[in-house]
Amino acid sequence: MPLDSDDQTTARIAFSEAHYPRRAVWVAASAAALIHLGAISPASAQTAQPPPTTLPTISVEAKKQTAPAKKKAPAKSSAPRAQQANRPQPPAPSQPAEAPGRRTVETATSPVQDYVATRSGTGTKTDTPLRETPQSISVVGAEQMRDQGVQSLQEAVRYTPGVLADGFGFDSRGDYIIVRGIPAAYFLDGMRTTNGYYANTAAAEPYSLERVEVLRGPASMLYGQATTGGIINMISKRPQETPHAEIGVEYGSYDWKQFKFDVGGPVPTDTRWLYRMVGVARDSDTQVDYVQNDRLFFAPSLTFRPSGDTSITLLGTVRRDDGGSTQQFLPHEGTLYPNSITGERIPRRRFVGEPGDYNDTEQQSVSLLVDHKLAPWLELHHGTRYTHTDNTYSTHYPAPLTTDLVNLVNFQFGIPFLNPANVPFVDPTRQEIARVYLWRNTETDVVTSDTNLTAKVMTGGIAHKLTGGVDYTRYATGGSGTPILVDNLLTPNVLPPPFAVQSPFNVYRPTYGRNAYYLNFTTGLLEPSNNFTVTKRSDETQTQTGVYVQDQINLGNWTAVVGARNDWLKIEQAGIEDQDLSEATVRAGLMYHFWFGLTPYVSYSQAFSAQPGNQVIKDPLNPVDPRPADPLQGDQIEVGVKFQPRGAPFVINAAYFDLTEKNRLVSDVLSSFSLQGAEARIRGFEIEAAGSLTENFKVIGAYTYMDGEYEDHFNAFEIGTPVEGVPQHMASLWGIYTMHTGFWRGFSIGGGARYIGEMKDYGKLVTGDLGTITTPDVTLFDAMIAYEKDGWRWQLVAQNLEDTYYLSLCTVRGDCGIGQGRTVITSLSYKF
Repeated sequence: MPLDSDDQTTARIAFSEAHYPRRAVWVAASAAALIHLGAISPASAQTAQPPPTTLPTISVEAKKQTAPAKKKAPAKSSAPRAQQANRPQPPAPSQPAEAPGRRTVETATSPVQDYVATRSGTGTKTDTPLRETPQSISVVGAEQMRDQGVQSLQEAVRYTPGVLADGFGFDSRGDYIIVRGIPAAYFLDGMRTTNGYYANTAAAEPYSLERVEVLRGPASMLYGQATTGGIINMISKRPQETPHAEIGVEYGSYDWKQFKFDVGGPVPTDTRWLYRMVGVARDSDTQVDYVQNDRLFFAPSLTFRPSGDTSITLLGTVRRDDGGSTQQFLPHEGTLYPNSITGERIPRRRFVGEPGDYNDTEQQSVSLLVDHKLAPWLELHHGTRYTHTDNTYSTHYPAPLTTDLVNLVNFQFGIPFLNPANVPFVDPTRQEIARVYLWRNTETDVVTSDTNLTAKVMTGGIAHKLTGGVDYTRYATGGSGTPILVDNLLTPNVLPPPFAVQSPFNVYRPTYGRNAYYLNFTTGLLEPSNNFTVTKRSDETQTQTGVYVQDQINLGNWTAVVGARNDWLKIEQAGIEDQDLSEATVRAGLMYHFWFGLTPYVSYSQAFSAQPGNQVIKDPLNPVDPRPADPLQGDQIEVGVKFQPRGAPFVINAAYFDLTEKNRLVSDVLSSFSLQGAEARIRGFEIEAAGSLTENFKVIGAYTYMDGEYEDHFNAFEIGTPVEGVPQHMASLWGIYTMHTGFWRGFSIGGGARYIGEMKDYGKLVTGDLGTITTPDVTLFDAMIAYEKDGWRWQLVAQNLEDTYYLSLCTVRGDCGIGQGRTVITSLSYKF
């Protein structure tokens, strides 16, 4: 089997607008009416012919032009007739877009049809069939996200194997996804979005994405810094040759109101230019009192194709998110188990901050993507993006009181300040909590670029697709904020008047309102709540340059992928010693292709990820000479099979993996530093199936088994204990049935079930043990119904149909993440 059979022939597309009706599109969300799609009449379409279009490494089928004077025949293919017969053929131009079974030629960035992607660029940085990529990759397309009513990146990957989508519950601040037991790294169009957290970036807007691709396992050979568990690579919606327009409105639970639009196509005056505009305007509350989730989002893009060998795309985003934090960091008592005195549980809606708290983010970005075919065998790709993020965060959350911390506070103040028997509460009825307040303003700039050349050459009877390139990232962040301020601690339960200058906060029956003074936990002094101390935070800059080379080799039915890379990373942070790092990573994989579509494979890959801002010590009893933490390092062996018959509407993938991550940090309760050296090993098995069982019925199924344990640790008692946040079992099943004939034609009905097994979190301390916390397992159900006719689509989606109160993760530090409650959203959209 050739390395990429679709690359053996390159057909030219000719574009005709004679079949497209006149149309007018208005757009909103801070922009007024922008463009009129019907500027070209059938007559003018015949006189304005675009050039043939062929992107690098993209094979497309020929379309017949309508202008007889300039008609061009498709290029002849040199591929064997048997291969051409197996290639999916486009339907006749008269076939309606809604006809069942229609498929177009897929590329690594094109829409996914019927839940089954056949190609991706995430696993190789080239447009490659998934059956020729020796690593586990799952692709979630816009069609699946629409059917499931996806409103966040976490919701998009809930039915993906190996993925704990809601890593710490329903969190409006950002995306927190765990892949194979390790937090994921996030990329957009193949370039990393940030090296920080929610304050340094913004949550993904799924309506702006064509695909969400989950590469499981190390990916540093391709992308530089990346976690051992895997990466999430999001593919932006890009301009298309076919004019399209969609507007939609939504209303749902928690007063969710959203308007969205997606419009694009060729520029009427010059069809070498393509445009697209995607926008979202949202006004919504959340399942937590006093927390909003408002958004204004606009993503324009423009593509210029001066010839069939060149494509230049400019993508931009402008957004503003106004809201708060739905993550309340509630204690175990009252969530994981009832209150030990009253038997009560803290309701899901409970807000432990002040009604004026907020989490606001503004972000702007611009990306340039260039693809150019230098020769029939040589292609250039370049991508550059600049992103600026401004985040302001004002929040209260429960003070993480532990027995050790209370004893330390009592020792520092020289009086029995707090009763350790009450922790994490401050009163004997175990209802009142102390709260921490913080205010942060963070500004982040990220510049990233990736340039590579791909050459297709033959050496004897061996085919090579050689890719070599260099990428660069500069991540700079800084800002200001308050010190650690504590409220509701100096109450009559703790100190007698007149020292009790704060009123208590009851987490079951809260009374809101700031006290006049907060305790500065760093200085031990009181600060007026109307004039907190604000200090500049340490600036941080990371500069990374990576050089990589990869060879995709084909000999008969064998395919091999080998690659190597070296990264040079410099980390500068005020008050901490600069780090100059050099990291080398490799990947190798081997596959065999059976004629009936089965492809077994084996692969080895490595990962690294820096840990800036963390200082470590050698001895917890002698916390001197702290030094910067070394990067996390990991590797993985994966053995799997991919079953994707050519032209079949389904795919089945299965894999066994064994990964190890080294240099994990271990907290020390006696100092503000950590120790380094914990080593975690996670082994498991995944299987997924997706596609059409019949013409009417699409299904997605997945099962994951994972077993994670610490193989090395400074605390010998922790060796062999489970890795936190790793459920041993996860399973999911989603199906949708669409009626194409009869009275019910146009109706779709679907549903799904998600099972997340129990998770354990052990103390993981150097000099102490906080015990063991077990997060119970849960099964959740989702459902949808839709009706589509004449461009209109109505849909009703319900997530967590039974409104199950569940916890996504509880930690030994003392808090739990509450999962998403029942959410019902109805939508109405129109395509024209």
